[in-house]
Amino acid sequence: MSPELSYWFFNKLENDHFSLIYMGEFVDEITETLIRANIASIDEPEILKRKLSFLMVECFQNIIRHADKPEIINVTNNKPKMFLVRNIGKAFYISTTNLIENSKSTNLTSKLKSINKFTREELKADYLDVLANTGFSEKGGGGLGLIEMARKSDSKLEFDFEGINYFFSNFFIQVRLGNMNKNENDNTDADILKSSKDLYNGMVKENILLLRKGDFSQQSILPLIDLIKSNIDSNKKLPLFKKKTLYILIEVLQNISKHAKEENGKREGLFMISLKNNRYTINTGNFIDSADVEPLKEKLENLVGLDEKGLAEMYKKKILNEENNKSGNVGIGLIEMGKYSSEKLKYNFMRHSDTVSFFSLSITI
Repeated sequence: MSPELSYWFFNKLENDHFSLIYMGEFVDEITETLIRANIASIDEPEILKRKLSFLMVECFQNIIRHADKPEIINVTNNKPKMFLVRNIGKAFYISTTNLIENSKSTNLTSKLKSINKFTREELKADYLDVLANTGFSEKGGGGLGLIEMARKSDSKLEFDFEGINYFFSNFFIQVRLGNMNKNENDNTDADILKSSKDLYNGMVKENILLLRKGDFSQQSILPLIDLIKSNIDSNKKLPLFKKKTLYILIEVLQNISKHAKEENGKREGLFMISLKNNRYTINTGNFIDSADVEPLKEKLENLVGLDEKGLAEMYKKKILNEENNKSGNVGIGLIEMGKYSSEKLKYNFMRHSDTVSFFSLSITI
């Protein structure tokens, strides 16, 4: 995964105040971690946070209960599930993606279209009718989750199917909480779903497990690390989560938190982690002053030109310098990333405006 991709994804999420996209296996234990990772980044009244948490749980459970899995996994149908939360304007969008057998799509489409036609009173009546007469299916509920999503949200249920092969399609569903901006150029809910589908396909192509865009304040970092750890621990084909990996994750997140250009009290950035051939690649991206590009580029060029022995020597000198000069701690994080990375650090600078540039960094573990 090249560092330039960070800028591509950042631009795709340009209007998002906050985004979190998770790809992979879904089990009940991850629900709480996902919710904490989202809520920690949202500065909204408690009542809205509670409604948002409820919808996250319903969407998450919808994947666990109703996703279909091919008996034989191959390149064609090996599509990961997705859970996505985006904050655009005053609205929050929650989307999920999972495989579904094509034979089920007609009934599901009919059910969703019916739900979207109902008034609030009709939704409540339908909910009670399903609860009383249909009861619970083997997978949890006879459409109760979908009805509840519609009842608790402020929108129709946007959905779409993307054909995979003769047997399976990817099923995308989206709910909105909060009002859309009324500006003439604002996207519609359907546009947001299409954008999320593009993000999904881009992440599948690049083997990305997790993407987060937004303000990287200290309180939002710990839940994110927990989520990454849960994803890696759930993959039984990989060795157990190593301290070195966790250390690098903390270092790169702290690097954004401390050094991204601050605007309006926020340090906006992007973080991605991908998995290919049992190796993790971490990509970060954030704005910096254009005047700082050349000094930083010079430091990085010196860093990537060193071998393991040279990195250890540079690290030692920097530590000694810090002991004698407490103000001189710039560069320690980058040196440590270089030490623990299994490949040379990769980086890129893109001019974003006359005074601001976008700095991307890629580390492979």
